[in-house]
Amino acid sequence: MLKFSSPADLFKKFLVNYFLLAGIVVNLLLVGSLIHYPNFRHRLEYKASFFLDDFDFHKKEIADEITATFDHWHPLKTNDQAPQSISIGNRRFSDLQSAANALQPGDILELGEGVYSTPLIIRQPHVAVIGKGHVVFDGKTAEDKGTIIAKGNDFLLKNIECKGVKVANYNGSCLRFEGRNLTVEHVYFHHSEQGILTGDEPGTVTIKDSRFEQLGRNGRAHGIYIGGGELHIEDSLFIAAVDEGHEIKSRAKVTEIINTVIASLTSHDSRLIDISNGGWVSIRDSILEKGPGSVNGDVIGYGLEGMHSDHNYIEVKNNLVILERSGLSNLIHTGSGQIARNVSTNIIISKDEPHYNDVNTWFKNRREAGLQKYPYLPTKTMGLGMMDTE
Repeated sequence: MLKFSSPADLFKKFLVNYFLLAGIVVNLLLVGSLIHYPNFRHRLEYKASFFLDDFDFHKKEIADEITATFDHWHPLKTNDQAPQSISIGNRRFSDLQSAANALQPGDILELGEGVYSTPLIIRQPHVAVIGKGHVVFDGKTAEDKGTIIAKGNDFLLKNIECKGVKVANYNGSCLRFEGRNLTVEHVYFHHSEQGILTGDEPGTVTIKDSRFEQLGRNGRAHGIYIGGGELHIEDSLFIAAVDEGHEIKSRAKVTEIINTVIASLTSHDSRLIDISNGGWVSIRDSILEKGPGSVNGDVIGYGLEGMHSDHNYIEVKNNLVILERSGLSNLIHTGSGQIARNVSTNIIISKDEPHYNDVNTWFKNRREAGLQKYPYLPTKTMGLGMMDTE
């Protein structure tokens, strides 16, 4: 006598077979992704860490690499002002904002060494804020924007450390600049959502002898974000942007980067340099290192959000370029149209042969180039004679 399965039994068998087949398919897709897209693993690990670590900026692996690769930042030495003192000329103030409110064009606000636990809003033009010793802003914010907010034109910030800045919109900045013409010298901005954020017309932004480390948030905040004007960077460090941020994002019509180290290391950054809307770009005598965990294969993005300039040109000259990403890397990713470019006299270390090897020097790995093992980076770029060997 034939025995027929009940509808309930048939449904149970269907569910078992369905989930068995679905599990096989998911695992095959996962294995395939790991094989064909090595960087997929890094992205998966990083997103999982959000649930486990609540957006932990202090990943030990990155911190150890930075310590092994770079010296600690040190403030400029000075002994001419008492700790925690706040002064404008001969005038002394009991708190930061009272001093800021008293500023007049041409004044210099000097801060004695110590940790400052209040934000600072500067409204006057033609003023400077200078740290006298080791001055640290510890991440307190104003206007839900950032720690130091400068609204006036022609602002100078020098010898300041800032860390731990977060706001509701995920773009909290150590320095939020809303005026025109900014100069930043010997600052150390780190472990925050953003280092510098400017408006759309910041005039000329000049960054010298400064360090930006482990900055970024949710792919929308970056080491620095310059909204327009001109950007000039010299003798600086941009290290290990986090959470798919770029180390440098510039919408400036002129972007010039000289003698600067821009490195991913093990961070899950995006592009090292994103020139969103084209313009005149020169990157010279610098070190560009694309690390193994970077989530974006582009080293430099150019004009990928539309070309907004009448003069579009990019040159990448006399640099040391190290491409160590697990997946494929692309030195320059441009938007539509023909872009005048000059990519020459660079030393490129990459497992894959670059497209620019006719006027550049290509090595397949660090050993072949005579460069020490990862994560070591030299501080100078010109010629292999400048590199330390193993």
